[in-house]
Order: sequence, then C-alpha cells, then structure tokens
Amino acid sequence: MNNYAYALIVIGLVNIIFGFYVLIPSRKSQAVRFLALSIIFLGLWGVGLAGFLSSNDVQTALYWSRFHYVASIYIAYFILLFEMSLTQKKKIDFQTVMLLQIPVFLVSLAVVFSDSLVIKDVLLEKSGNVALLNRVGHITYGVVFAVYYLIALMINLKALIKSNGILKNQLTLIFVGFLLTGFLGGTFNLILPILGNYKLIWIGPQFSIIFLGLIFIAIVKYQLFNIRLLAGKVLYVITSASLLYLTFRIFLNIHLEIFGERLGWEALIFGIVISILFALLYDRYREFFQEKISTRIINLGYDASKFLDRFTYSLGNIVTEDSVLKELHGIVKETIDPIYFSIIVKRDSAVINKQYTGNKVFDNKRIFEIVNSPLFAKKKSISLGELIGAFNVDDESYKVAYGELITLLERSDLHLLVPVHYEKELIAILILGKRDLNSTMYIEQEIAFLQSLASITGASLARATLYQQVQNFNINLQKDVSEKTKELQRNVEELEDARRKERDMLDIMGHELRTPATIVKLNTDLLGKFVDNNPKSYQKYLDRIKNSIENEIRLIDTLLSSAKLEGKKIELNRERLSIPEQIETVLHGYEYQIKQKGLRVMVDLEDDMKDVYADKVRVVEIIDNLLSNAIKYTDEGSIIMKAEDTDDYVKVSIIDSGKGIPEKEIPRLGTKFHRIENYITGESNFNIVRPGGTGLGLYVVYALIEMMGGKIWVHSQVGKGTTFSFTLPVYKGQGVRIPSVDEKNLFEKFGLKK
Repeated sequence: MNNYAYALIVIGLVNIIFGFYVLIPSRKSQAVRFLALSIIFLGLWGVGLAGFLSSNDVQTALYWSRFHYVASIYIAYFILLFEMSLTQKKKIDFQTVMLLQIPVFLVSLAVVFSDSLVIKDVLLEKSGNVALLNRVGHITYGVVFAVYYLIALMINLKALIKSNGILKNQLTLIFVGFLLTGFLGGTFNLILPILGNYKLIWIGPQFSIIFLGLIFIAIVKYQLFNIRLLAGKVLYVITSASLLYLTFRIFLNIHLEIFGERLGWEALIFGIVISILFALLYDRYREFFQEKISTRIINLGYDASKFLDRFTYSLGNIVTEDSVLKELHGIVKETIDPIYFSIIVKRDSAVINKQYTGNKVFDNKRIFEIVNSPLFAKKKSISLGELIGAFNVDDESYKVAYGELITLLERSDLHLLVPVHYEKELIAILILGKRDLNSTMYIEQEIAFLQSLASITGASLARATLYQQVQNFNINLQKDVSEKTKELQRNVEELEDARRKERDMLDIMGHELRTPATIVKLNTDLLGKFVDNNPKSYQKYLDRIKNSIENEIRLIDTLLSSAKLEGKKIELNRERLSIPEQIETVLHGYEYQIKQKGLRVMVDLEDDMKDVYADKVRVVEIIDNLLSNAIKYTDEGSIIMKAEDTDDYVKVSIIDSGKGIPEKEIPRLGTKFHRIENYITGESNFNIVRPGGTGLGLYVVYALIEMMGGKIWVHSQVGKGTTFSFTLPVYKGQGVRIPSVDEKNLFEKFGLKK
C-alpha cells in the first residue's frame, strides 16, 4: 500500500466517525445533519483518494478516482446547505435542497458514467498513480465546486460581519476551517492536476483535519450546536483509536525488526507483553483524559464566576425591580443568549410577564401555579426534556401535573424554567426557549449558572420590592395629605358657594314672589274701595291682579324649568310644529301689556314656511321668555317678530327698540343667575318691574334651544335695542322622542345642599 494511503485512510475514518457521531444523536437539527454529511464526505474523499493511490490495476484505480471526485463535489454541496441553514435561522425546504443538487448530480453523472468528460483514463506508475483528465470537463467540475464553495463562504462572511459574542466566534472558526480546507484542497486536487502536477494530490485531504479541529473547538469552547459533551466522547474515541493504532504499528515494526515475517511462539509472548503494557498505559491515559483534557476543553464558552461577580456588583447599586430584571437579561444574553427569554414576576395576585428576547403567548399564571405546587417546589430547574423523560411515573397525580406542564411548554416552544425564590417563597421564574436554532438542550454547567443567577436575583427582587413599598408609602402619604387638603378646600368652597346660592335664592324669592303678591293685595284692597263708586276701575284692578298672577305663574314655570335642566330631567316631546302658530299663541297672551305700554308689534313671516321638529311646550316657553324680555326692556317704539327658512333650519328673530344690552354683558347671557342691572320704572299705580329678573329665563332659553339642536345669538346696542335670534331644525319626517335623564334632588337642581 502507498505510504500516503495509510494517512489518508486514518484521516478519512476520523472524519467519518466524527460525522456519524454528530449526525446520529442530532437528527432533528438540519444544520447539524448538513455539517455531519459534509464531514462524512470529507472522510470519503480521503478514503477514495487512498484507494486510488494504492490500486494495482487500472479498473480499480479508475473506480476510486471517480469515487473521490464525486465525494469532493458533494462536500461543497453540503457545506453550502450547512451555511444556509445555520445563518438564515430557518429550515431549508425540500425543493431548495433538490434544486441545489441538480448541478452537483449532473457533474457526478458525468464523472461516473462517462469515459471522457472528466476522467479519461488512469496510468499506474511506481511514483504514484495518475489520472488522465479532460481539461474542459475538469475545469467545468472545478467551476461548479468553486461556485458552491464561494457562495457558502460569502454567506458565512455576511453573517459573521453582523454577529457578535459567542456566535461571532463560532462563525469565525467555521469560516477559517472552510476557507483553508477549500482553498488548499482545491489547489492540490483541482488546480495542480489540471496543470499537470498529480504528485501532490494526497496533501489536499490532510487539511480536513484542520477543519475538523476548528469545528471541534467551535463545539467544545463556543457551544456550537450545544453538543460539547458528545464531542468530548468523540475525542475520547478518536484518541483511543489512534493510541490503539499507534500501539499496533509499534508492535508490528518491532516484530518485523526482531523476528522478520515469521510468526511463532515468540510472537505470541511478545504480543502478550505489548498488550499488558498497552492496558497499563491506556488506564493512565483514560485518567488523564477525564481529569485534564475533558475538564479543560469541555466547558462553557465564558467564565461563569466572573459574570456572577459582575452581576452581584451591579445589583449593589440597583433598587428597582425593572432595573434588576434588565441587568439579569443583559447577563443571560451576553452568556447563554437563548432564542427566547422572559421573566414572570409575582405581583400580589397577578403574575406579570416581562419578555426580553423573542415574543410568545402562554399562560404565565398557570405555569407559576404549577411550579409553585408541592410537586415542583424543591426543584431548582425544570427542563422540558426532564419532564418528558419523567412522564411515565406510576403516580397519577404526577402524570396530570407533568402532562399539563409539558403541554404548556410545548405549545409555546419553551424548554427551561428556573425558579427564583426568596426565603422559600417563589417570587419569579426565568423562562427560556431554545438554546439556539439547532439545539434545545441546556447542559449542566449552563443550568447551574442560571440557578446561581436566580439565587442572586431573588434577594435583589425582594430588596427592590421592599424599597418600592417604602417609596409607595411615602408617595401615598404625600398624595393623601394633598388630597385631603384639596378636599377640605373644595368643601369650604362648596359651602361658600351653597351659602351664596342660598342668599341669591332667598333674594329672588323675596323680590320676585313678594312683588306680585303685594300687587295682588293692593289691587284687591283698591277693588274693594272703588268697585261701587267707579265701575271702570273694577276692570283695571282685575287686569292688574290677572297680570300679577300670570307673572307669578311664569316665574314658577321658569324656576321649574331651571330645576329640571339642572337635574337633567327635561323630557323633549318632539313633533311637527308651525312656528307662525306658536308666535301667534304667545303674542296673544301679551296683548294687554303691549297696549298698556303703547308698543307697536309687527310680525314678518315668510310664505309657505317649513315646519320645525321640536317640543311645542318648550318652543312656546322660549318665545314667551324672549318676548317678555323685549316688552320689559322696551319703554316705547316697536317689537318685530320675524321668521324665515334657512336651509335645514327655521330662524326666529325678536327685535326690540329698547334699552339694549352692554357689550360686556352679552357673553354672560344664558348663565344661571346672571342678571343685568336693575331699575324701576317711573310708572305710577304700583307697576313696579324688575327687568333684571331672576337670571333664570335666558338660562332656560339657551339650554332648551341647544337641546333641540338649534343655536341662539344676540346683537345689541345700548339705547337702540336688542335682537335675539335662534334656529330650530326643519321637520323631515322624524318621529323619535328623546328619553329623559334621571331626576335629581330638588335642592341639587338649584345648586344647594340639604
């Protein structure tokens, strides 16, 4: 056998063994499968090349030559798939896998089934076998290989530039391994042969050991795929096999030197001695591996103690819950960096979910309840794999609890729970999803690290809660004092306001109710004195009594309307109304007063005027109040009552030539109890009027018009007169009544208290 063939076989077998050891336990991870297949084909490449170099006949050499060419092209194919699945963070669909395989498959067919497209023939030489290549076909083969390899490297480089932390270290090692293996392997096995140098093809597969070593470092030091424990076993198997092979070679060489090729009893004795020595050395080797190599290589990709010290120190200056949790998330992201990470925190009867990495919906309250149950109370961590493994217990209560928790975790793709306790009380839970895209398993060291973080977090959260309680107490105390002070001020103001309103009401009742009663009494006395002597005066006194009673009734109606408005008890009974009819009705009631004062009243109405949609009683009340004010404030001159259509409204105007209203008073019209200056007419015969009134009439008018969907405005000039105008919506076939609002207490209607 060719001397180089031994090395190629060993290297090839190491790659194949490593590939299968990685592939078999990690079947669920697509990226791991593609990596394992690329490593396996690296091994097949080396074995195929060893078979070619050691072949003694043309057909065998031709077979192995084609074999290692096919293995080589599939290395590039699986490396590209590996990079895509690793960096794109998603599974590659079957269609893409098959589409990418088409060029590789066609090249493989050309290599295997054609006698001239790539490999034309093989020459057997003592210095080493040589393959006769088709230059065009070989270059085409090399281009396909190079394209796949370069795309894979570019994908890796792009992801490397954007990455940081542990992922950056992982991608760096993968990139360097692929670059060296592809560049050097391509140089010695593709470029040099096409240039006529076929003597160095054995060198190419040697560099796969560099790639394998870098991948191994990425696994055991930087947590690639989280399979460092498995990698440790693989390292143990490979080194053990290498030690066995080395021992065999030493035994064989020593035997040939001493005894030649003859095998007798001396060979048996020598073999027994070598076996005893190997057993003794192997035992020491195993101890060395387990205590030294395994503990140094198979560890976390970070110094857990330093991060714990940093976390403890940072929390010394943090007194709020949110700050503690954010600091915890920062440590977890910088070290483990799971795809999903959240913390659920108990706050009184609620369980709050603080999501930091990823976004998931799950029943955090129920998870908290289950973890806080006696079944899980003593557990420092709960993993999904542990739950599934322990599900087949005999106790039915265990099965129910385990089954529910498994369902809750699987439904949201959650994989690890780490309870946070303080003085045996569960106050929070760290919730983690997948370790990374290709692994769900958390190793023992990582779980222990998270448990330590949880222990520190528990004390910090308790301190933060106590601090917040003290802060809330101080804030609430200050707030209570402030609120009580404000409440006291409001009570004082309300009391003063109630007293003011009471004085106003007493003043109103004293003036407005006493005056008509006095007039009635005086005119009754006069009627008794003069009725027999002067029959004409009889009617005069009766008219005065009638007017006083009507004023009294009007005052009472205004007070009641105001009270209803204040209590929001006004009920609008809307119907189709004729504005001219309502004006006529109101005007008829003031004929005597108009004649008495000698006023001219003119009515200006449009022909075919539209009807309005309003409450008849309230419309009469509005017109009555406005006309009454016009008469009161007009000593001489005229009053014009005008109505006209304006689009969807009917506009009503009452225009007088009276005293007018000061400009400063107009904005305050319609305000409750607001009255314009008082005056007394110079008329005799006890005709005392008080135009300022109660201040309730216009308040009622403004409110009623607004309730019926209209508007009111005023134009006035002192000494020249006033115009009140208002609108009401036109009737359009409506027939709906607005319901009343709940009635309030009579005292409240007037703004008073019992």
